[in-house]
Amino acid sequence: MYHKFNKTILATTLACLPVLAHSASFQLLEQSPAHMGKAFAGTGSDITDASTVYFNPAGMTQIDRTSFTAAINFVATDATFNDEGSSFSGGGDNTDELGVIPNLYAVVPLSDRFSVGFGINAPYGLSSSFSDEWVGRYSATYSELQLVNINATTAWQIADFIAVGVGINYQTIEADLQSQVDSTLGLAPSPATDSSAQIKGDDDGFVIDLSVLITPSDKTSIGVSWREGGEYTLEGEATFDFNATCSPGVGAPLPPQAGGSTGTACFAGLSTLGGDIESDVTLPDTLTVSATQYITDGWAFHADIAKTSWSSIQNIQVINVGNGAEVDVLDLQYDDTMRYALGTSMDTGAWTWRAGVALDEAPQTNPEHVSPRIPDADRTWLSLGANWEVSANLSLDFGYTHLLIDDASLIEEETNDLGITHTLSGSFDSSVDIFAAQLNWQF
Repeated sequence: MYHKFNKTILATTLACLPVLAHSASFQLLEQSPAHMGKAFAGTGSDITDASTVYFNPAGMTQIDRTSFTAAINFVATDATFNDEGSSFSGGGDNTDELGVIPNLYAVVPLSDRFSVGFGINAPYGLSSSFSDEWVGRYSATYSELQLVNINATTAWQIADFIAVGVGINYQTIEADLQSQVDSTLGLAPSPATDSSAQIKGDDDGFVIDLSVLITPSDKTSIGVSWREGGEYTLEGEATFDFNATCSPGVGAPLPPQAGGSTGTACFAGLSTLGGDIESDVTLPDTLTVSATQYITDGWAFHADIAKTSWSSIQNIQVINVGNGAEVDVLDLQYDDTMRYALGTSMDTGAWTWRAGVALDEAPQTNPEHVSPRIPDADRTWLSLGANWEVSANLSLDFGYTHLLIDDASLIEEETNDLGITHTLSGSFDSSVDIFAAQLNWQF
């Protein structure tokens, strides 16, 4: 084929995180407004409500009544691309999305030593939308990823100071990725002559989680939790909306062996790539160690250290099932990441006040591997929160976080089969604010 449709379609069905990332890559930490108030420090050791179903199921043994937690997180993102010498027209663009992440958890003690729990949340996801005319339109215009996690857990207090937990998670994953296609094969790229591409894919499967809670004293607790990432094969379809210039016999002339004209080669190439596709991806395992230490009866410090095994994601191929053609490949070359969080909480009676800070590494910051769909960067979390004990059965949690995100630089250079080299070069300037609230009810 005389043209590589340069990342035209899909930066893979993986649909990794776009410019509005909050945690590393496309991971979402927003699973508890209570923990968010401490920048997610002490997630596995500070057991205050039913969200322990997700963060540390072993902690369910610390909840002595049937408990429900329902939460909602609003993620306001703004990311602007600053063009720095790209060869395509269109200039920079921005995406300002408002994401909504719900959480729902329940814990039921069966005895003094056994508890079961249930949860629904979204540990991975993304959403971004760019203009069809922006300079990076051939790499990404619209991206959406939704992963829904349904979690069933059980916990056992095996001794006075140690409990263990295990969970089974059923997950569904759906992706929708869109971009533009240069119908002129690089000779005269223009939004007026662009075709468009869309890929949709989905899969489902089961993963597990294991956890331990150690309480050597009533003032000290240590939690360790491991969550499996899971292996998925997203299956779906690549479809194209052909511009009139991407038609047989139309466009600039080319040598006969190249298709005769740009329109002929464009139509033949996209027709070959279109159809049923699949893409394999292994989501990362996460290991988290948490600690909580009370200084006085109401004042405590909390800490988290988490390792996410992003190196499970290197090159991701999107393959046409019918003819085996490589539709696209995403060269991410991810590294494992660390997350460090410190927080504090102060119980003053009806109100408990919280604050925290966290440092969150990005799995890839090399501009040569950063994709417009995944302009990830290191970030710092600054968080505040509070709990209001309304009654013996009802309490409310509130959390706010502002993320300080480093600029994400990228540079893409590609030479197609006509010998034409194009460059996409620039940086993303991003900001994220998160507002969250949850309701806790105990019977």
